[in-house]
Amino acid sequence: MSRPQNLHEVALTTIAGIKPFGNAIDEFIDAFYLDRPDKARQQRRLNAPPAIVGDPFIDAWIGAVGEHLARRWNLEVPAWTRRPAHYQLSRPTFVPDSKALRGTLTTESPPAFRSRMIFTFVEPAPARQISARRPAYPATLMIGAGRRDGCRGLM
Repeated sequence: MSRPQNLHEVALTTIAGIKPFGNAIDEFIDAFYLDRPDKARQQRRLNAPPAIVGDPFIDAWIGAVGEHLARRWNLEVPAWTRRPAHYQLSRPTFVPDSKALRGTLTTESPPAFRSRMIFTFVEPAPARQISARRPAYPATLMIGAGRRDGCRGLM
């Protein structure tokens, strides 16, 4: 089974049930960073519009990742990231879902996540924990632990 090479493949892999979303997004992020410093290759990984998965959280997360990586690395933000399907969360979602961290997450969350009502740490990164409200997703789903737990950042 190959790694998703772009966010389009992340969505298709998730829809088909080939691998859990958390694994697919982590593998994409790994591939994205392996292209550094080749900005043209990184841009190509973001350009293909992903299919809509149908889960508001996953669709919002995919849109946020596409926008965040583009802005963070001075790439062109793909137009698909502004599709309404990437803004369908009906209430704020905190990742991790800790009442004690909500103030920090609200303040630190990157704009691409915050605009989609996802609140996470300032330097999103694959994490080894997940919101208790999302137990069906693997532990690696969350982009958000940042450097607090030693995970690599999306810097």
